[in-house]
Amino acid sequence: MSHWFHRNPLKATSALTFDFGAQAASPLSRNICIDAKNARAALLAILPDPNKDVDSLKSSLDSYVGLLLGFINPTEAPSGQQSGQPETQASSQNDNETEGQAEEEAAAAPAQKLSSQDSKLRNALKITWSNSITGKVIAQHDFIYELISILFNVGLWYTKHAAKVAASSESIAEEEAKEVFSCLRIASGVFTYIQDNLILRLFEKPEDAVDLDPQVILAYILQCTAEAQEVTVARAIELKHKSSLISAIAYETYNLFRKASDALRSVDETVVNKWRKYLLLKSALYLSYAHAYNGLALLDEDKCGEAIRSLRESVTLHGKAGILCSEYAAAKGAGVAAKPEHHPFYRRLGTTVKRILDKCERENGFIYHQKIPDDLPELETKPTFGLATPIEFELAPKSSEWTWEVYNGFQISASKPDKKRKDKEEPVKPVKEVPIEQTDKEASNISGCSIS
Repeated sequence: MSHWFHRNPLKATSALTFDFGAQAASPLSRNICIDAKNARAALLAILPDPNKDVDSLKSSLDSYVGLLLGFINPTEAPSGQQSGQPETQASSQNDNETEGQAEEEAAAAPAQKLSSQDSKLRNALKITWSNSITGKVIAQHDFIYELISILFNVGLWYTKHAAKVAASSESIAEEEAKEVFSCLRIASGVFTYIQDNLILRLFEKPEDAVDLDPQVILAYILQCTAEAQEVTVARAIELKHKSSLISAIAYETYNLFRKASDALRSVDETVVNKWRKYLLLKSALYLSYAHAYNGLALLDEDKCGEAIRSLRESVTLHGKAGILCSEYAAAKGAGVAAKPEHHPFYRRLGTTVKRILDKCERENGFIYHQKIPDDLPELETKPTFGLATPIEFELAPKSSEWTWEVYNGFQISASKPDKKRKDKEEPVKPVKEVPIEQTDKEASNISGCSIS
């Protein structure tokens, strides 16, 4: 199996207490705030550890998202009941009490016009998160920003969990390969959901919010899909599929990594330099794979001269990947310290290509005596099957705790100008993540994937 040694750090956040102060004017509204606070804390406790199981992560995510959606989408009044603020003791209490986090923060927030599709609570509190690859802290008064940031970290967690499973031994079993494949496709689906459904709903998008850049999110989508496809390549090799099919899948994998790198061209090079080195070296490796197995396919057709030309190209590309491995190790930026040129996935390809090339040159010298062409043989670029696709992500439904009584228990009103204050800067510490241990042991087979 391939090693996914580059993983960007999780986004960090400050505590979100869901403290609406006197604006949470009923016991029911205060209780749901406590539940949301606890559900968020439980989810944030899981995300730094890729060793946690998928079911635990999904259960915690669904619990929090179900509660969070009530702060984003409105809760309608029961049929026949008029919406609006009830005249209760709680309302009177709200008129008298003027202190509380929500009222102060709403005053400090930029004016945002809520639509009928928005909860009246959507912009009531300040949400603070860091950027994953720059560390810069950005705050917004928008619970959509909270949802994006949570899902962003969930997508990253799936990639880290996949990397952890793949790195657990030099040769992983079939069930583990399926889990890796599934997690990477889920991650791609999560980032696709952010891109297609949430980014455009934000009230504002700061220029320095790199994580919110559509090109950055596109790079994550393409990278996750490409890495899922790496599992397909490994399985195709292990199952001894036709060399032409392996070559075609490898070529499509190269294309995905290349496109992911191209997507980051518009981002400050100093920010994404290390990440792009990873994508470029993976693209070089899989183009090398494509030419190597194309060479095998040509040899099967007794086109030994063309096979040698294709394999020599594979050797050149493997050397280019080696240079990129060294550049990755020396590059500064978000990611992990790694020396990919020492990883089995890199060394294994070099050994395989050399063995095939030696065989072709030997056969050509004894049997075929074919001229080696200057032009590179064309690759098969349209595999009939074996391409990975994102798994469509669906949000959990809004929690049944969000009743009209709960929603109407929040008494949100415009703050008076003399209440305005400057938002306090909350400390945001980087997330202390559990490291992913990588093995440098060689697998007992070419692909690093075993069939039970």
